[in-house]
Amino acid sequence: MAIVWPTGTQEQVRSGEALRRALGAVVTLIGGGAGVLVLADSGSTNEPGSGVAKRDGELTVLAFGLRLDAALSLVDRLAADAVPLPMDGRPRVSVLPEYWGGEIATLALADAEGAIGEVHLLGPASFSGLRQLADARRRQALLTELATVIRLHQERTRLQQENRQLNSILHFSGDGIITVDSTLRITGFNQARETMTAWHPHEVTGRFYYDVLRPHDPQGKPLGLDRDPLLLAISSGRTVLNRELILLTRDGQHVNVSVTAAAIRAPQGPPISGVLNVRDITRTREAEALRTTFVSVVSHELQTPIAIIKGYASTLAREDARWDPQTLRERLHAIEEEADRLNHLVGNVLYASRIQAGGLTMERGELDLSEMTRSVVRRFHARSPDRKISVRFPSETPLVYADRGRIEEVLLNLLDNAVKYSPRGKDIRVRGQVADDEVIVSVTDAGQGIPLREQERIFERFQQLDNSASRRTAGAGLGLYICRAIVEAHGGRIWVRSELGVGSTFYFSLPRTQKPEFPVVLFGAPHAEYADAGIGVDSHTDTDTDTDVIQEPGHGTGI
Repeated sequence: MAIVWPTGTQEQVRSGEALRRALGAVVTLIGGGAGVLVLADSGSTNEPGSGVAKRDGELTVLAFGLRLDAALSLVDRLAADAVPLPMDGRPRVSVLPEYWGGEIATLALADAEGAIGEVHLLGPASFSGLRQLADARRRQALLTELATVIRLHQERTRLQQENRQLNSILHFSGDGIITVDSTLRITGFNQARETMTAWHPHEVTGRFYYDVLRPHDPQGKPLGLDRDPLLLAISSGRTVLNRELILLTRDGQHVNVSVTAAAIRAPQGPPISGVLNVRDITRTREAEALRTTFVSVVSHELQTPIAIIKGYASTLAREDARWDPQTLRERLHAIEEEADRLNHLVGNVLYASRIQAGGLTMERGELDLSEMTRSVVRRFHARSPDRKISVRFPSETPLVYADRGRIEEVLLNLLDNAVKYSPRGKDIRVRGQVADDEVIVSVTDAGQGIPLREQERIFERFQQLDNSASRRTAGAGLGLYICRAIVEAHGGRIWVRSELGVGSTFYFSLPRTQKPEFPVVLFGAPHAEYADAGIGVDSHTDTDTDTDVIQEPGHGTGI
């Protein structure tokens, strides 16, 4: 069954033409000069140039040999007369010189299905007495032929309207819909399927559907014709419901789908076509995977500090042991650190939930990024003196319009990651740069670097690098996700440039002037143009000032 899209042919546009011709034939046969059809429900629409008009939303008026506006006036005048039609089927004859110079013969139209409407035949004086109208058999034959044409027109119009409605449903459906003939050659391809696969309908019409979609099972193995749902539906005559498959797009990308296949059969005969409904469930599978990852990551990260806290607490609570003050302090300090780690993890999870719910609010004001950065680095220095972090900003760094607390959180996360993933003895550099309409802050480490494929996803939730450094450090993979939410909510941007074996530089920018509120909507991978912006870390070095401090990692959020 082919999907027939509307073509806008002259035949479709002038939907009343067949009726008008039939009415003209009747007028000619009786020797009249004009005719007007008034139908209770013809299915016709009020379309320009069709000679058809709607009256009161129900009556359809069609004219032959008379202007449509004159026909409408005549219909109104005759309806106001309220003289009933003769019971024996003869015409009701009216003489209205202001509308027509002769007689107007009105006849009722009906068939076995019921009343159809009326026909007003306009002719010269006394034409209603001619045999074609006066003879009951001739008159009935004439009306029967006209009623038959009207019923055929109504049925055709109804089918056209249903076809247009079906085409609209198919066109705007969110599911991909494919129709094939009995040999599985594609005959129809709707817009959703085109979007899903990047194939255009004219490119696939007539091709074997299996070669176009290249179905695979959920494990990624080619499906094979013996397990193909559409072939099974056509061969068995039974509908195949909700089969999960992987289809390949035009460029070879995999799309997780749920398909329903059905065969269309001729009455008492073999299948003549098939329909495949395809629903993209990629996002659903990603959401399920994300939930699984969330449970796995969070449960793992919760278990470790809980086990440590429980172990130290149980040891300290032993009645048969006497602990010296130094041991007590060490154990209690470890319990405090693990409690802070738990608090940080839970806080990040709640923070991520607020971001997804659109609940991230900002209290913005003028902010000196140079002063704020040095303040954050001093806080790192106060925690432990194991790492050297240098800070360099232009001497005249302009103010930005931002929420100080939120931006401090971004910088703390980036520094935490830099310290966590850099080997000891390697410096960490923080640099500020001034662009035309923004200030850029970068944090550079000397870690293992980030593979290019990982750079596309590290700003997403629960994503961590798969390397030895990440396995040694704790984290739920929410830190960079939160950083990106905060920066983009300020109208800024965040990205990374990295080289394996050399290190990574994370950048974020903030507008120099106030920008309108940006919705916090998340996210895909960072935009490639950010990574290719060519922004270095050595700008303005002639006028920069340095601050060197010492810092060791705390309990960071991880990448």
